[in-house]
Amino acid sequence: MLRAITFDFWGTLVDARHSLRAKRVEFLWQSLWQRVPIEQVDAAYEQSWEDFVRGLDQGFGLTTAYLLSRTLDILHASLSPSGFAATLRYWQEVALDDPPSLLEGVPGVLKAVREKGLFVGLISDTGATPGRIVRQILARKGILSLFDWLTFSDELGVTKRSPVAFTLTLRAFGVRAEEALHVGDLPATDIYGAQLAGMHTALLVENTGYKEGPQAEVVLERLRDLPAVLTHWD
Repeated sequence: MLRAITFDFWGTLVDARHSLRAKRVEFLWQSLWQRVPIEQVDAAYEQSWEDFVRGLDQGFGLTTAYLLSRTLDILHASLSPSGFAATLRYWQEVALDDPPSLLEGVPGVLKAVREKGLFVGLISDTGATPGRIVRQILARKGILSLFDWLTFSDELGVTKRSPVAFTLTLRAFGVRAEEALHVGDLPATDIYGAQLAGMHTALLVENTGYKEGPQAEVVLERLRDLPAVLTHWD
């Protein structure tokens, strides 16, 4: 019997194709007083992002500060302490000014899960947008109160490639792994990590279409199909 459902954020609740790269590059270029061609700044960001993602793939909960520092390192450039702090703050908070859109039916799905008496959790690898900003995005979209617990990689220090992110969340709920289902869009993290923790898994292909990798028990074409799946789960 299920007692808890946990959800990924990017690509599961919101559009994972939403990119803030151009805005971050533009701000850094301005912070460097345009001394470096913007194309060079963009190329450095792309390279640092690849390094950033590689670190996440290895299970490290890297932060936005790492991404910015790595970009500056590639450019052989530096900022004053105040300039670094201002740029870092913008890179972290730009998602508040240009937030990703919710996938269709998200509020209804979360409410339906709660109406079944299940705990609702969020387990997110945060990337360059930290957990504190994701919390604000959820609040502005009116769905923060629908979650009982939120776990973010930048706060935990590890990504969903480790079962730690899942086991700590389950401990907060007081439920066993076999009593919980994780819903996410990335087989290599959402499905792999949740299975290591002993949870049931559902792969959502609505936003990304990823199907290669560890196999989930359920494949959801659309998130709004989840309540129907839960009706027949037991």
